[in-house]
Amino acid sequence: MEPAGDIDELALVRELRSRHNTAVATFLQRYRPLLLHCIGNFEQDHSTRDDLFQDVVLYIFDRLDANAYDPSKGSLGTWLYRVAWCRVVDLKRRDGGRRTPRLTMVGDQLPERVDGSPTPGEAASTDEIGQLVRRGLAHLDGEERSLLVLRFVDGRTMEDIAAALGISLEQAKYRVKRASAALRRVLVHDYSFEDAAL
Repeated sequence: MEPAGDIDELALVRELRSRHNTAVATFLQRYRPLLLHCIGNFEQDHSTRDDLFQDVVLYIFDRLDANAYDPSKGSLGTWLYRVAWCRVVDLKRRDGGRRTPRLTMVGDQLPERVDGSPTPGEAASTDEIGQLVRRGLAHLDGEERSLLVLRFVDGRTMEDIAAALGISLEQAKYRVKRASAALRRVLVHDYSFEDAAL
């Protein structure tokens, strides 16, 4: 493969479809400012911008896998900006459509402290979800499983994970997000299969 800085757009797209780590690193380095500029038009909060960036990157990779990029219609950068813009608009519209709960005054009926212990139903749900997640993790490859355990079981920060793997923070975020998406796909498939079997 060509050095990261020299790879042309079409070669980069080909390598991204195969998820070569060098291509992913090149993509993140080359197009991160462009995508963040687009996202910045909609969101000023740093943490939310970072979440949107991760979502947009995964969405772009899905669109590339579906051969949605046509180089005859323009540059990769122009296409990326348009895809990112549409994706962020969709996400913001979806978030804006969520119901905001209404607060109601109930006088002196509120207890002084909230009971933090789970109800029997919540405890049962947590056990059931835990079993599903453990089943789902068993279907992932070793790296994806390790990343999810480091992040969500051990509670390691993204910086810790990046340092442990010897990769950039952006790559660590991308890989954790990709592993989360893989687990979500497995769980959705399991749910669908079980529903169909009933």
